[in-house]
Amino acid sequence: MQKFKRPRIFSDRDSVNKINSEAKNIYLAMLNSGHGKLDKNNKVQFCGMVHHPEDGIAVFLPRESKTGTSDCDFETARLTMKALARFSIETSNRQFQDDGETGNPELLSVIKKLSDDFVKNGLFFERLRNETLNSGKANWGKTIKRELPMPNKFKQPIFTNIHTSRSSRSHDTLLAQIQAAVIKEIHQAHSWWLDSISGRISELSSCIRPQFPRSIWANKLDSLMPSLYSSRSIFLANYLRYYLRKTRTSSDGSFVFGLNDFHTVWETILKKTIERSPYDRMEKWNSKLPIPVYSKKDNSEQESKLKGMQTDIILEDEIGYTIIDAKYYSAKTANTAPGWSDIVKQFFYEKALREIVDSPEKVPSKIQNIFIFPSKTNDGPLTHVALQNRDLNEAVSDYFPPISCMYVSVRRALELYVSRKQGITVPNKIKVSSDTH
Repeated sequence: MQKFKRPRIFSDRDSVNKINSEAKNIYLAMLNSGHGKLDKNNKVQFCGMVHHPEDGIAVFLPRESKTGTSDCDFETARLTMKALARFSIETSNRQFQDDGETGNPELLSVIKKLSDDFVKNGLFFERLRNETLNSGKANWGKTIKRELPMPNKFKQPIFTNIHTSRSSRSHDTLLAQIQAAVIKEIHQAHSWWLDSISGRISELSSCIRPQFPRSIWANKLDSLMPSLYSSRSIFLANYLRYYLRKTRTSSDGSFVFGLNDFHTVWETILKKTIERSPYDRMEKWNSKLPIPVYSKKDNSEQESKLKGMQTDIILEDEIGYTIIDAKYYSAKTANTAPGWSDIVKQFFYEKALREIVDSPEKVPSKIQNIFIFPSKTNDGPLTHVALQNRDLNEAVSDYFPPISCMYVSVRRALELYVSRKQGITVPNKIKVSSDTH
């Protein structure tokens, strides 16, 4: 089995100076591909993988997940790539559509699907029927037409030669050749995080490389599409065409796989991995929350074009409700935590939720608000945020209850998400005593 070289490990929000000092071509490759946004502090905003012919492979881990321990960070890098691939497969509403705001995580899902198909089914082949003589399945019509029978001692006709046919597999088709070449590329760049692909790569050692330049392989597959009929051949042609068009070699031979904003992935990971109560009805709360409606002079009404309120996660249990805002912030201090607009929005979500779950006949529901931040461990410096009266230096009334702060280990969340398990526990009620404000 071919050994791979471990990737360099960086983090989302590492400085440009740090990246350039350790791998000068990595950031240039990101710029050339349109990835890696710079924030106001000259830090690179990117999560994913960069492959460069000179500097090799570099992986940018989610923020707050790098430990500095080689083995641990390498495994987190593998989990990160698998998580990005799963995220793309499960959240894309449009097949093979790039999102210019976030990057190209869908390419990772295509790479994984091509790899999984090869691991499961091997190299594509076409089943052929070869004409043979006296070996295989008899073709009596052809035999009677072309051969002269000889009488046996009972004067019965006997054919000394019988036309037959045998089935065989052909791996020499253009589709198989392109698949083999692409799988070799994927193995070279991605075998460090893709499971099992190395176990079958030796099967491709004798495969012929397509005679045409790589730049026109996708066009050749376009021409081949009308003649394909099996589900696997159509699958391979579609995914190979997408891969080839999205990995056209850049001027320096580099490739970039990932996205600039990990926030949506963080939100999705938490949605999938937080444990829910048996009492949770999994309501589609966002479709139930109040929406803005304008009244016109003719007494008619018109909804605003705005989407309305979009909460990240709402949990329901036997006690009440928990509104969670998945915040991909470092949250080390008040300056790196959610600002005024995020805080006000959470207060407003709590009031809006009460509009649909409370009634005059019932005791008001218990509703808690929580910010969840990424961390190396399940711990962090901030406990909650609350409004205070400026002059009295004390908390305001219960009309604005505090928003709790919770930290979740990124590594643990990635492990759960990739293994399709739940395991993150959110307390039923995080009590914040008023005398601590």
